[in-house]
Amino acid sequence: MVDVLVLLVQAWEDGAQVHGWLIMRSVRRSGPTVYAALDRLEDAGWIEGSWELLPAGEDRPRRRFYRLTAHGAEAARGLLGEPSRTPPPRLRPQPGFGLIARLRPVRAR
Repeated sequence: MVDVLVLLVQAWEDGAQVHGWLIMRSVRRSGPTVYAALDRLEDAGWIEGSWELLPAGEDRPRRRFYRLTAHGAEAARGLLGEPSRTPPPRLRPQPGFGLIARLRPVRAR
């Protein structure tokens, strides 16, 4: 999950979108691992996906591109310990998004 977030933050800063195969190749993780992370991030509202528009007559499968949302970029920077441009909102992960919740440091009382 962290590898995928690092890549998505870099793409956000570069103004780029990345597709699943590129993410798999870049982070050196399997398809099921990457797509499970992408599904969780999309369910939480941290990323949004869009399908590629193919030119007429091009015969190949469309790619799905992923990009962080503004909320997701700030939340990812906070999670990764990168400086935020604005104070991050208080996050409440969606059900089934337990991995991100487990990555947050727990402070002793």
